[in-house]
Amino acid sequence: MNYKVLYRKYRPNDFEHVIGQDYIIKTLKNSIISKNFSHAYIFSGPRGTGKTSTAKIFAKAINCLDSKDGSPCGNCIICKNFIENPDIIEIDAASNNGVDEIRNLIDNIKLTPSNGKYKVYIIDEVHMLTQSAFNALLLTLEEPPSHAIFILATTNIESVPITILSRCQRFDFQKISIDDISKTLKLICDKEKIKYNEDALDEIAELSEGGMRDALSILDQISKNGEKITIKLIEDQYKIVSKKNIDNLIDYIELNDTRNIITLIKKFKINSVDYKSLVKKIINELSNHARILKEKNQIRRLSFKDYKNLIIELSDTLTKVNINVDSYLILEMILLDYIQENQSNIIENKENKIKIELINNKNDSNEELKKIRINNCFVNAKKEFLNTAKETIKSLIDSIDVSGKIKSCLLDSNIVVASDEYIIFTCEHEHIADSINLDLKNIEKEIFKITNKNYKIIFIGIDRWNKEKMEYVNNKKNNKKYTYIEEKEDEKSNIKINDIFNKEKVQVI
Repeated sequence: MNYKVLYRKYRPNDFEHVIGQDYIIKTLKNSIISKNFSHAYIFSGPRGTGKTSTAKIFAKAINCLDSKDGSPCGNCIICKNFIENPDIIEIDAASNNGVDEIRNLIDNIKLTPSNGKYKVYIIDEVHMLTQSAFNALLLTLEEPPSHAIFILATTNIESVPITILSRCQRFDFQKISIDDISKTLKLICDKEKIKYNEDALDEIAELSEGGMRDALSILDQISKNGEKITIKLIEDQYKIVSKKNIDNLIDYIELNDTRNIITLIKKFKINSVDYKSLVKKIINELSNHARILKEKNQIRRLSFKDYKNLIIELSDTLTKVNINVDSYLILEMILLDYIQENQSNIIENKENKIKIELINNKNDSNEELKKIRINNCFVNAKKEFLNTAKETIKSLIDSIDVSGKIKSCLLDSNIVVASDEYIIFTCEHEHIADSINLDLKNIEKEIFKITNKNYKIIFIGIDRWNKEKMEYVNNKKNNKKYTYIEEKEDEKSNIKINDIFNKEKVQVI
């Protein structure tokens, strides 16, 4: 009988244990430190993101006799007796939503606090109040007593009248990231001695849809039988599909692997996987692939437009599929529509995947080189070095011994910053910079001929430069110093594009 469910046992009691709402916590703590309170707050956001917990901690901190850096001390009489404190009034508007309840609140609010400095009214699910109740609440919010503070919480901000919202300081709680939820689950499992696989905790985090309370409820339920928490256990209990299976499905589409697409969808159907949950996961993973394709200039069989169209088509099925129609059949037809006709055998498709991965590895390597050289140039960037670099490159362009290709690259770019060892050039577009970066060593050799100096150079797009420059300026203001990062010889960076498409150099196992 002493067992306490995990989401209650690990409910935050101080600001430091509220997960994923850093900006909100920082703002509230600053208001405690400065003793600059609003008379009314509204916390909005998805369920299980910490709204009510934060409201209670804030109420405790407001009345704390010895708050530390904006947080309740936990040791004073107010903190220790917080649960029984008559000055903290919590109302669940879902079940107490009438005008009579609000009128009782108004009558009570006139009384001064019994123990603390303020009477704090926490109204949960405030959007459930009736219109008459809202009107009664509005009268109090317009002219509240100096000793009263309201904290309203809601998962449906759209249903709260604008007259109420305009009188409150608003904080929008965000869904908690999968990474933050997974880390928290790991800490709790270790403390509770629950055995687990880390990928299974990631799956629980995915399943919780950004709510810490939901994640803890799932963990609580699935750990009851004492088994090690695995993806298989989660799949069996919640009829969901793992991220691994979703990744496999997208790989099969990329590989034109019709047989495995059909087999996997049939498996989902046999296991009674929730269709809407499945499609949402596919859409999320397709979106991730599309972003990476754009950000890293990757080469794939499916284009960004293919990903976009596939996402739109799948989204339509969530609202348009009739219950009398086999949803999985619709899904199968949509996915197979993106398979190339007259496809080659799977071995050749796997070979193409290896080629694409080699090119993408090359892009990843170049991206890492950009980051390192931009950082290292900022370590000792000076205007005098910039002027010297510009004169050097002008001399190189004017030289009759330099190839037309290199001259063209240099003429189409600008030097924006330089140190005694590094030079950063900008181009109009990032993909142009990437193509020039494939020939860095030859350009550096030509610069060496002119200067007898081993400059290390890098080309980036103008948009990328504007972001890097802004970050550099901010870091300088904040006295953040740059330190050198060692460049490591990466074998991937030595792969030549021509070699990638030479079949003799690609071995398929």
